[in-house]
Amino acid sequence: MLSPTQRVPLIGKPNPTLTLTLAGVLALVVFVIDTFGHLATAIMVLYVIVVMLAATVLSRRGTLAVAAGCIVLTIIAYVFGHTEGPSYSAIGRCVLACVAIATTTYLTLRLQANTVRLEAQVHELDAAHEALHRSMTELAHATRVTMLGELAASIAHEVSQPIAAIVTNGDATLRWLRRDTPEIGEACEIVEAMIRDARRASDIIRRIRALAQKREPAFVPIDINAVVSEAMDLVNREVHQYGAHVDLELAHGPLIVRGDRVQLQQVVINLLINGLQAMTSIKDRPRVLAVRTYTDDRGRVIIAVQDSGVGVTPENAAKLFHAFYTTKADGMGMGLSICRSIVEAHDGMIDCVASAQPGARMEITLPLLSETLITP
Repeated sequence: MLSPTQRVPLIGKPNPTLTLTLAGVLALVVFVIDTFGHLATAIMVLYVIVVMLAATVLSRRGTLAVAAGCIVLTIIAYVFGHTEGPSYSAIGRCVLACVAIATTTYLTLRLQANTVRLEAQVHELDAAHEALHRSMTELAHATRVTMLGELAASIAHEVSQPIAAIVTNGDATLRWLRRDTPEIGEACEIVEAMIRDARRASDIIRRIRALAQKREPAFVPIDINAVVSEAMDLVNREVHQYGAHVDLELAHGPLIVRGDRVQLQQVVINLLINGLQAMTSIKDRPRVLAVRTYTDDRGRVIIAVQDSGVGVTPENAAKLFHAFYTTKADGMGMGLSICRSIVEAHDGMIDCVASAQPGARMEITLPLLSETLITP
């Protein structure tokens, strides 16, 4: 669909009838003037405009037919316009016009062929880009499903907690109601707690289903603080399993960006898991995973994940986001590469930045929609 500032051209493919009519009228005018005007100028050279107009709407064969017709009209005009005898200057103008028509036709057909070839290449590039987008979406989905498999124990724990609380509260409610004098008020409070637990379990299942679902990204305004909080809920058990402590510091107030919640959660979870795994060999200091959200002085949202592991060498830091590059013995080298693709699709950046603290610091930078600036 055209934008209000775009205009449809009056001539060319959008209006083939008008274009061919204009070309025909111009050819007729040139022919009449050339035949009966007795001008000492090569007005028949204007036939080149007729050829160029025809080439915008006709095929190669049609353009050649129009060019041949213009040459024939040029010769007929010369014959009818010089019945009294040959004129060398008139012959020269006629030859010049024919050469100009032939040359213009050749160049126009070359341009026409190049345009067709270029359009075909653009179509192929569009198709390749679309295929690449589908492949990246499917690869990101496959990575999410694999990640959910790794988080299965944590997910089961997060779901079982509210369910166990519902069962316990249900038993307590029955005891309150089975008394000789039922305690309605106490029972109502416990039922309200059961509802809260049920909603919590439902939210966890909803988030898991969203991560497992295969769908196209939906770019909508979302709060990065909520994205990070939900990601933390899904890796709580892994945090305890690795014997780590999370130092979570979210910005005060929402940090609104335009993006896909599921994909950004995938990136954050990937960084959290990588940070936890990087601290497995640490024995001489606490295993701390620091997670921060804030905005920088340029009004961009920053998600920083800092571990206290062995860190990353400058040589490895430059390769971390390359496909199939990994520092893990059993790694595939696709996680961070997919994370980079996701973040760049959100007009953002992801990088391993230098830090004065032990370990590696990963930062995600995204454009902020809100005007609120919160510094760390």
